[in-house]
Amino acid sequence: MTDQRGNIPGLVHFVCQDYVGITRGRGMARERLASQLSKGVGWVPANIGLNPFGEITDNPWGPVGDLLLMPDRDAEVFVSGADGTSPLHYFLSDIVTLDGAPWEACPRHYLKQQIAALDRLGLRVVASFEHEFMVTDIENPPPPFSLAAARSEERLCTDIHEALDEAGIEPEMCLAEYAPRQFEVTCRPADALRAADRAVSVREVVREICRRHGRQVSFSPKLANNAGTNGVHIHLSLWSADGQPLTYDSRRPGGLSELASQFTAGIHAHLPALTALTAPGVVSYQRLRPHSWTAAYACVGDRNREASLRIAPINATNGADPARQANIEYRPADALASPYLALGALLAAGIDGLRTRRTLPALVNVEPGTIPEAEYERYGMSVLPGDLAAAMAAFGRDDVLRATLDPRLIGCYERIKESELHAMADKDDQAICRDYARIY
Repeated sequence: MTDQRGNIPGLVHFVCQDYVGITRGRGMARERLASQLSKGVGWVPANIGLNPFGEITDNPWGPVGDLLLMPDRDAEVFVSGADGTSPLHYFLSDIVTLDGAPWEACPRHYLKQQIAALDRLGLRVVASFEHEFMVTDIENPPPPFSLAAARSEERLCTDIHEALDEAGIEPEMCLAEYAPRQFEVTCRPADALRAADRAVSVREVVREICRRHGRQVSFSPKLANNAGTNGVHIHLSLWSADGQPLTYDSRRPGGLSELASQFTAGIHAHLPALTALTAPGVVSYQRLRPHSWTAAYACVGDRNREASLRIAPINATNGADPARQANIEYRPADALASPYLALGALLAAGIDGLRTRRTLPALVNVEPGTIPEAEYERYGMSVLPGDLAAAMAAFGRDDVLRATLDPRLIGCYERIKESELHAMADKDDQAICRDYARIY
C-alpha cells in the first residue's frame, strides 16, 4: 500500500500522542519513507512535557537524552488530497529508546502493558470511542437531532465519513447531536490498541476535513457562548482470547456476567482518580456537572446517561445476539485526554476489579442527583471531583492505579497539570473555555 504512494506529493509524518491529547511528530519527504520505516525518526524526551499551551514544563529529563518515533506499519493513516491539498498521511508511532526498546513513559506503551496484563488472564477488551465536536462557525443552528441539522452540513459530514473510511477507521455514523453546532462520530469497535489509535485519528481526520472546507471545529469539552458540552464516551466489552463474548449474562443485574461485573466494579472503585486522566483539563469540570447528562457522580447505571458507568442497551430486533452486543460505557471523558492513557487506566482499574473480585454496587436507575446522601452507600455512590485540582488529589491517593504507571510518567503528568492550574488560576469560566477551544 505504501509503495503505491511513492510519487504522491506532500509529506508523510511519524506521530505520537502526548499526555495532553495533542498529536505531535515529524514529517519527511515521501521518498524517504521506505528507509525510515525500519529506523524511525529522532524525538526528544522533554517533548512529552509540553502542556496544552505550548510550554515545556518541569520534567524528569530536562534537556538531556534522545529517543525515536518508531512507526507502527499497521497504524498507517492516508486520506487523499483534494483541490490542491496534499494528502493527510501519517503513521501512529511508539516512542522508543535509541536501541529500539520501549520507552517506559510512552502513553501507547502504557496501553500495551495493560493489554498484555489482560492477555495473561486469558482476556481481551474490545473498545470504541464516541467523539462529540462542534462546528463553531455555524451561525443559525437548526433544531437538535434534526434532519435539517444533518442536511445543512451534508457535504462536510459526507466528506468526514468518506475520509474516515478511506483511513481505515471504520466509521459508523456522523450525526447531528443535541447541542447547537454539535456533531458526533462513532466507529466500529476494535481491539483496545486499535480503538485508541482510531480515537487519535478521528480527531485528526475531522480537523483535516474541516480545514479543507475552511470551517472551524473544536473538540473542547465546553465552549464559551455555546450551549452543551463535548464528551468522549468509551465503550468496553470483555472477550476470551479465542473470540468468545464474556460480558453478558441475562440472569444477573444489568445483564452483566460475573466477570464483567468485577471488571466494571474495578473501574467504579477508581473513578475519582481516573477522572484525572480521562477529564484532564481545567475546562473539563465545566462539563461534569449534575443534571447535564454527562457524569457528576461515581455510580453504575443501567441505560442511565447521568451515571459515570452506563450499561449500554441491547438491540433485541432480528434475533441479534445480545452476548456480542453487551458493553459498558465510561462517560466522564473528553478529547483533552490521551486515548492511550485513558483506555490504559480503565483497563488497569478493571484488572484490579478482576483480581480482587470486587462486587458491583446496586445499579442507579434514577437521576443520581435525586438520591439522598443517606442512600449513597447502597449504590457505592460519591460525588466525582469537581475540579482538576481535586481530581489530581484523588489520583495522588490511588496507589493501585499509580503502581501501573511509570514513575517518570506520573511525575511529568503531575507537573503538566500543575502548570495548567497555574495558567488558568485567575481566569473566569468564559476565558478558560476560550483558551482550551483555541487549542482543541
